[in-house]
Amino acid sequence: MSGRRAAGPQRHGRFPRKSPFFWPRIVMVVGLMVAIAVAAAAVIWITGSRSPLAAARCDVPAAVRVGADASIAPALQSAAAKVPTGACVKYTIETRTQPELAGSVTAGKDAPDLWVADSAVRVQRVVTAAAPEITVPSLASTPGVIVGRQGEVPGFAAWLSALQAPGVRFSDPLVTGSGEMALLGALSEVEAGRADDKTFQAATAQLAQSESQRTGEKLTDAKQLEAVVSGGGFAIVTEQAWLAFAQTAPGAGLSASVPHTGSVSLDYPVALTAAGRARGGAAADAAQALASAMATEDGKQALADSGLRPVGGSRTPDRKGVGSVAALKPASTETVQRTLKGWSLQAIPFRSLVVMDVSGSMNFQAGTQTRMQLTQQAAIAGSKLFPNTAALGMWAFSIGLGGGSQDYVELDPIRKMGEVVGGVTQRDRLVADISGLDKRTGGATGLYDSTLAAYRTVKANYDARAVNSVILFTDGANEDPDSLSLEELLEALRREQDPAKPVVIVSIGITEDADAETLRKISEATGGTSYVARNPQDIPGVFVDALQARAQ
Repeated sequence: MSGRRAAGPQRHGRFPRKSPFFWPRIVMVVGLMVAIAVAAAAVIWITGSRSPLAAARCDVPAAVRVGADASIAPALQSAAAKVPTGACVKYTIETRTQPELAGSVTAGKDAPDLWVADSAVRVQRVVTAAAPEITVPSLASTPGVIVGRQGEVPGFAAWLSALQAPGVRFSDPLVTGSGEMALLGALSEVEAGRADDKTFQAATAQLAQSESQRTGEKLTDAKQLEAVVSGGGFAIVTEQAWLAFAQTAPGAGLSASVPHTGSVSLDYPVALTAAGRARGGAAADAAQALASAMATEDGKQALADSGLRPVGGSRTPDRKGVGSVAALKPASTETVQRTLKGWSLQAIPFRSLVVMDVSGSMNFQAGTQTRMQLTQQAAIAGSKLFPNTAALGMWAFSIGLGGGSQDYVELDPIRKMGEVVGGVTQRDRLVADISGLDKRTGGATGLYDSTLAAYRTVKANYDARAVNSVILFTDGANEDPDSLSLEELLEALRREQDPAKPVVIVSIGITEDADAETLRKISEATGGTSYVARNPQDIPGVFVDALQARAQ
């Protein structure tokens, strides 16, 4: 027994507990085990947290394509170079316009893994089976500003005032971030009760139909600023675009300001596309690593060098800028989407025949004026809503007005408002003929024959590029005993509809004497809408609503 005990320690390498080597060795082993456990826990925590910087080594970095526009691409290049190698990612920054990027993401063709959009609103407008997902809310910001020649930029109280002002240069909000900001800035003022909604609708209708929107030329911020330098007025652009332009054209002499209410800013979110999601977590991790690099002092300096502000916009670019800007509260997502949809509809060319009732009852008093006088005032004001590219014509009607059995007479054929005939523009011709309607009043209301004739006239000269419509004004019911009946009119309108050439009738009843139910049926038969100005004071507002009506 004693021999086996003596041999044991030598065979198993153990030291007797009383040996001077026993306790130090125990301490060393325990310490080593604790170190291994701590290291293992750290690895588990790092990998479990999906940190983009988790990898200790990187044999094959993930290749991630990032799409962005020229305003932020240089700063992205700089930030990508600062991402630690431990992130195990190789970035390719692709510079394209925002509409091009949105198109490729929508189509799922040649889309980048990560899309740095100029705004979250632009991302939300992309409708596709695999919609992009915002994974980083913001990388940078730049507010909308109003730029003009030095000393010529008025101090606007609100964005809506700027949109209404003569000489405004305003780009399509569906194409440019600056146009979007201006529109949403005014919309924010409306939601906050600082601006009138009807005034906003009228202003946007006029802008949507403006010549710059209709030429097909998608104006960039730089082109708008060039136009200000050469022609005056002012342009709504981003602060970044203004600073970049000032750097390339230092002698241009332009200054910028923001309305007293504040401004809306582009926020540059990072969206994960369908292509990025197909890469598992690599693209999402790459987005977070890029955001971390952009949030460093070096990243913020790269943004400032490009004329951009960091997230939140508290720090202005190094190249001056407009200083501190109050942030307008964003309008609700539902309101924003509805407004942009309305803009897209309003931007469709407008072509309409306005048919005015001049029967004797239009001479009846409506308050201190006659119905005709109120209608004339509203019509003249409404004519100013449309740009030179909108096309309008006008008829007047009452029984026998056109001679014999014809109840209508053409005052002006449909022409573009800016077209000059005999040295006079179509707009001025319409205003002159509207002003003379009170001298034509008399007789009874020949409603049905005039309505069908107007519908057929617009359809016969259909313009496939425009919304084609008849706008019908009347204060009474049909009084022509020799005309077709209501049932015959409705049947004819339904029968003659052509889905390839839709023509809508927008009807406006003036005062309670109008046959509101009949007008509703006439409009509905063509897919149009009907309005009634029940009180004299309602006539101008209803007139504007009807002129802005569109096929939905």
